[in-house]
Amino acid sequence: MIIGQKKAFPASRILWILALVLLVIILGAGPGVHLGFWTPFEGFMFSLWAGFFGGLSIAGLAVAVIIILFMSPGKAGIGITVLSLVIGLGLAAPVSYLRLSGGGGVVPIHDITTNMDSPPEFMVLVGKRGKGANSLIYNPQRLVDLQKKAYPDIKPLLTPVAADKAFSRALKVAEAMGWTVTGIDARARRFEATDHSFWFNFADDIVVVIKKTTNGSRIDMRSISRVGVSDLGVNADRIRNFQKKFIQAS
Repeated sequence: MIIGQKKAFPASRILWILALVLLVIILGAGPGVHLGFWTPFEGFMFSLWAGFFGGLSIAGLAVAVIIILFMSPGKAGIGITVLSLVIGLGLAAPVSYLRLSGGGGVVPIHDITTNMDSPPEFMVLVGKRGKGANSLIYNPQRLVDLQKKAYPDIKPLLTPVAADKAFSRALKVAEAMGWTVTGIDARARRFEATDHSFWFNFADDIVVVIKKTTNGSRIDMRSISRVGVSDLGVNADRIRNFQKKFIQAS
């Protein structure tokens, strides 16, 4: 029988400190991008792999310490050790999920459009997207079938709103969504824009074109990521959200 207060197990405290330090370092990857320490892609990859390998290491050590604590009833520290285990597994989870699900369960594309027969072309943003950015040249041989299977709902927005009025509304919606709008051409009823993700500041570029139809107008869009192979569905979601907000703005 053990009488008195249990003696804290030093390994538990050390492991807890290591888990917190690793968590802070990984959470700092995003702010580091905004401060200019590294690129969005570098920050993202660092957080993924540091979380994966560091998290697995923390989790493995936590399991070992838990076993020791169960074999040594006189030592305290099981609570913070279990918390360290949870942090480790949580940090390793994103990479584990992406690998087990084959890329998050989404197709490896980053160029989505409502018009696969004649995708809207970028003009103003050409050459202004940074070194090593993904090509703006649409590749129908690779993209069309993949998009049709993955995002069959991505289609042009047909609206009874007159073309000029639809263009003005589209601009307001883009600005309300926080996009940085550029290349506004009222005569051609088109504009380009850039949207940045909150944490890692990833930049995706968008082009919106409005054409007059017999019953109103047709709005076509294209959204493409500057870096990466898979966009994890972000570009398709952006188009859906834009169309939804445009309709709600009526």
